[in-house]
Amino acid sequence: MKKFLIVNILIFSIGIYSQPQWVRIDSPTNNFLRKIVFTDSLNGWACGLNGTIIHTSDGGDNWFIQNTNTSDPIIDIHFIDNQKGWALIWELNTPPFGSYFLKTVDGGATWVKELIPIESEFFRSVFFLNEQVGLIGDRFTYYTTNGGINWNLSQRDSDIVANLPFLQIQMLNDSLGFACGGVLDNAGIIWKTTDGGRNWKTNGISPDEIFEIFIFDSLNILALSGDPEYLYGVGLIKSTDGGETWSYEELPINAVCFGIDFRNELEGWSAAGFKFLYTLDGGISWSEMNAPDSSVVYDVQFVNDKNGFACGQDGVLLKYIPDPNGIDKEESSNGMGYQLFQNYPNPFNPTTTIEYVIPNGVRNLITLKVYDVLGNEIATLVNEFKTAGHYQVEFNAANIHQGVALPSGVYFYKLQAGSFSSVRKMILIK
Repeated sequence: MKKFLIVNILIFSIGIYSQPQWVRIDSPTNNFLRKIVFTDSLNGWACGLNGTIIHTSDGGDNWFIQNTNTSDPIIDIHFIDNQKGWALIWELNTPPFGSYFLKTVDGGATWVKELIPIESEFFRSVFFLNEQVGLIGDRFTYYTTNGGINWNLSQRDSDIVANLPFLQIQMLNDSLGFACGGVLDNAGIIWKTTDGGRNWKTNGISPDEIFEIFIFDSLNILALSGDPEYLYGVGLIKSTDGGETWSYEELPINAVCFGIDFRNELEGWSAAGFKFLYTLDGGISWSEMNAPDSSVVYDVQFVNDKNGFACGQDGVLLKYIPDPNGIDKEESSNGMGYQLFQNYPNPFNPTTTIEYVIPNGVRNLITLKVYDVLGNEIATLVNEFKTAGHYQVEFNAANIHQGVALPSGVYFYKLQAGSFSSVRKMILIK
């Protein structure tokens, strides 16, 4: 019985994909936008040249310019929640030259400039775990445990390419994290830390710099690189053992991949200038699609399974449309109008939100249950009659049975309504 349930779940989780689209949406700026981040389904920011930061609080329907009081380039941006964030800027006009933070505690309504007390260093990546613990990186990496008042130099190993520039830092938890970077036509590097960024192990992998990585879980990491001269194909870089070893495969596609994110466990996208690269099989194979309206895109992020955005040159903003016909075939494959969406955030720790839709004219017994990979029922989230509407429910993996927490791993949740059922996969990471 358990084997049958596992097969059934996997069949449902694969789904059927229609041809997606990216469409251009109104942007409040013509300035170059390099980075885009969201903290939930409503709140997002994009940043770039001339001190530009734009914000949405309605899921990307409307964007507004925030006042930063600077014309310096904003290199990176990071938020730990809807209110607290850091933008990394380069001071190029007024001494002391180097890197500064723009810091906000009110979602960007006000930004306060703070000097990073390390002169003549131009950092390219910032990541904060909380208000006190953060990391910045370029040729050297520093960490703080007191909110940026003091910064301590991290140590990299003795590899010949260890001190090439960091371009992105991502921490999976308080201890485990990765960084990527390198130098054009020289080396593409991925670094690993297991002690919160105090020490970094170097892995030289590709012939060109790596701008961004995607971390599925503590074992599985994926990245794309590319040759700007188009002499070689895009490099597909993977690890399945937590970054201890890496594989490199040259794809028959010419591009430079800047940003990368996954809509769900199978569908991923990379912003690659005039084009997107995308995969529908978890990163095994990749195809290319031109960006609409001759747009040039440099970053991409999926808010959840329903919404994704990209940004780029001339202030361009693009929105992802998973199904041009307006209905995700996986979510309503029987034509009944029921929908079960991908949980967000995913991966999660310890809470995540699951949304589902009951169509008009329906009142039915609804069950929403969570299972482990062996088909064992973990939790019942919904078991009652529901009328038409859009519902959401929170799943807390830290308190399943009398305070017992679930271990890290893959889990499935299943919506059942009469003859309709739909199953999706979610990942718990601690």
